[in-house]
Amino acid sequence: MLGSVGVGRLLMAGVLVWAAAGCSSVVEGAAEPASGQEGLFDPCKDIPDSILEDVGLDPATEEVDIAGVEQPGWKICSWTGTWFFVSVLSNRYTQNEVTRNPDYAEFVELTIGDRVGIRFKRGSDAAVDGCYVALAATQGSVWVNVEAKAGVTHQESACELVADVAAHLDGHLPR
Repeated sequence: MLGSVGVGRLLMAGVLVWAAAGCSSVVEGAAEPASGQEGLFDPCKDIPDSILEDVGLDPATEEVDIAGVEQPGWKICSWTGTWFFVSVLSNRYTQNEVTRNPDYAEFVELTIGDRVGIRFKRGSDAAVDGCYVALAATQGSVWVNVEAKAGVTHQESACELVADVAAHLDGHLPR
């Protein structure tokens, strides 16, 4: 499973340009959340399997964080569909901070349900069929990411699909 799923997750990891990386040693005791995760929406726990199935995702493919590694300031959950991956990234960044970040490009304002979302791409991934929608939340924002699998026929572009996925998830995302 790590083959194509792992590659997609590693590509998605590029979005964490703000996250601090660090090394640690093995310690005994209970796991503590990575710094900055406290109070963030948890997409793995708060999005029902039935909603994931409605958008063509397999709940059994759930991956927490990035390859199981917590990212400071983020709560991330990902699932696999037939030709695409979906990740939901919960964070404290505002939509304004997203649009000011030079790592992102091709911003398009769109309506998801009854709120404004911002669709964007990673500027460094021009060759990758992947797209994000950032929705404002009291914690900062929640991003929905769709990445097309490499080597699989795409039924539409990731940027077309991400708005539909975000609309289906909207009722289960924080405001």
